[in-house]
Amino acid sequence: MNAQTKPELFAPCFPIFWLKDESIEVDAGMVRFTLMYGCVEFDCEMLANELSDWACVELQFDPEGGRDVPYTKLKIDNKTLALVTRSDLKETPAGLNFILTEYQVGDLNAQLEAKAVEKFELKQGA
Repeated sequence: MNAQTKPELFAPCFPIFWLKDESIEVDAGMVRFTLMYGCVEFDCEMLANELSDWACVELQFDPEGGRDVPYTKLKIDNKTLALVTRSDLKETPAGLNFILTEYQVGDLNAQLEAKAVEKFELKQGA
């Protein structure tokens, strides 16, 4: 029998840690962020999927003349492993792969969506 294992089944998870909002950075599909609990923090990075989305753009004096304009956004899932890059704890050394909880994934995706929309709006205003 050929036994195949999924890495996410054996990865640690840190459900009591939450996402530090102002720590999110995006660089060519790589998302860097900080998880924290109290005064304990560790920096992480993971690869995100690039998706296309559409937004309706209307001129101020011509709301009926709006058009859909494509933009790209990043999204992560709960099966992709994150990597610890810096940590305050010896239990989470740099190089440790772990998996995010559903709540952490949702929070991070909401922040990534907000950043993509903000970038899109700045581009439209220029």
